[in-house]
Amino acid sequence: MPSTNSAIVQGKRSRRWTARQKGIFLPLTAVLIAVLIPIVGLAVDAGVLFVLKTMISASADAAAIAAARNLSVGLTIADQTAAAQARAVDFFNANLKAGSFGTKNQAITVNVAESAYRTRTVTVTASVDAPQYFMRYLGFTTTHVVATGKASRRDVNLLLVLDRSGSMADTGTNGKPCTTMRNAATTFVNMFAEQRDRLGLVTFGGAWYLNFAPSMTFKTGSPSMLTRIAAITCSGGTGTGSALDAAYDQLVAINEPGTLNMIVLFTDGYANLFHASFPVKTRSDTRYGYSGGPTGCTSESSTCTMLPSTCTDANGDKYDRNSGQSSANYSAPNWNPNWTPTNLVGGLTQAAGDTYSLSTGATYGLIKEAASSATDVSDPLIAGSGCAFTSSATNVRRDVAYIPDTEIHGYSTTGYKAIATFTSGTYNGQKRPDVPMAVTGAGMNVADNIATTARSNSTLKPALYTIGLGSNGGVDHELLRRIANDPASPIYTDTQNTGMYAYAPTPTDLNYAFVRIASEILRIAQ
Repeated sequence: MPSTNSAIVQGKRSRRWTARQKGIFLPLTAVLIAVLIPIVGLAVDAGVLFVLKTMISASADAAAIAAARNLSVGLTIADQTAAAQARAVDFFNANLKAGSFGTKNQAITVNVAESAYRTRTVTVTASVDAPQYFMRYLGFTTTHVVATGKASRRDVNLLLVLDRSGSMADTGTNGKPCTTMRNAATTFVNMFAEQRDRLGLVTFGGAWYLNFAPSMTFKTGSPSMLTRIAAITCSGGTGTGSALDAAYDQLVAINEPGTLNMIVLFTDGYANLFHASFPVKTRSDTRYGYSGGPTGCTSESSTCTMLPSTCTDANGDKYDRNSGQSSANYSAPNWNPNWTPTNLVGGLTQAAGDTYSLSTGATYGLIKEAASSATDVSDPLIAGSGCAFTSSATNVRRDVAYIPDTEIHGYSTTGYKAIATFTSGTYNGQKRPDVPMAVTGAGMNVADNIATTARSNSTLKPALYTIGLGSNGGVDHELLRRIANDPASPIYTDTQNTGMYAYAPTPTDLNYAFVRIASEILRIAQ
């Protein structure tokens, strides 16, 4: 019996405990609901705010970048600022329309200011009132969300270097490359900011000319860079190296390390011409003949014993006679000891074909380094009293002893392209001026060495870009990649500014190539 009574007592206690639990459940549930609903609501509303904040930030960033790119629109700073501000607002609204996701009071402010030397920064500040879906029950109907986007555009010092050689001439059968180049270059120039960017123009055939000195009024100046481009005519050789050096000299003269310093080179051919101080040929030797040579020495594909240069020195003396003597008075091997001709300073090229592959054929010179005017495209020869080349430029191998180790400004003619040398005789070991491939190789080495020097300037840190047109005999892709330090270059150097090589197979592709390079430069300017 005692055990039975104990069980009855325990059962009563259990029923009382269950009753107490039922009594606690309802108030506990009420408390939990009161606590959990705000927590869940806060989490939901916070998630919505996070998404909106992300969208507003992304839209503000995109608007700032679009505005910075639009800073080139307009001919005055005020016009450019207004264009950038309008672009930012349009771009933001296109990405996040007013009232999206229940937002209200969308506001956008755009500020354009000078943030550093020759650098403008666009700041886009956007705000909205975001709705609260759960927290409104606690009295919070909206939350103010603010985001800021910034983008900067550094001003550019840019030299545009345009090949106006004879192969670029409009013939009616080659797609009118000269006209197409002018149009593409005009589009290119219009993509930059008047009164902020500084642009200049160098053109070259056999001789180069500074058509437009670097200026910030390149669109509105009188004359403007645009009118200079429109006046370009195409004729002459391809003196790429000297033109590159002229452009680099302009950047050095400007001397603004804080800006983006750029050179953009366009060409349609091999860099087969260079300017140097050439020693006069003072001894007889064996080399390829020339069409205007004496009997037995007129074949450009056969060697002969060639007499010294016909140039006279300052006293009027020649290799075989003194001034005033009408007939030869000296003979080989000891030619006139009184004859002291000075070096011939000019440009040497080849006239056998626009490639680096021809071991025989005509060479041509000597051409002035700089043209006398924007319309001087005839590649005028230098003066050379009595010299063979003055009667015919293809006679130049009679006057030039050899290709020197450096061109006129000290850049080496030796480099990645091999150059044929004399293997015997008076000029043994010297580079041959009578081999077209040697002349082209020297020209290409000079252009490559000039570009390397420019890119190595640790103060200005210039970036080089190249555009090649392939329809007129082809370009050397490797050289243009090397000049630009394109990532595809065999000598790409990551410690120097990376440029870009854009190839246009035909004239119809040229505008795209110019725009592509301009877009890359402006992307870097952000």
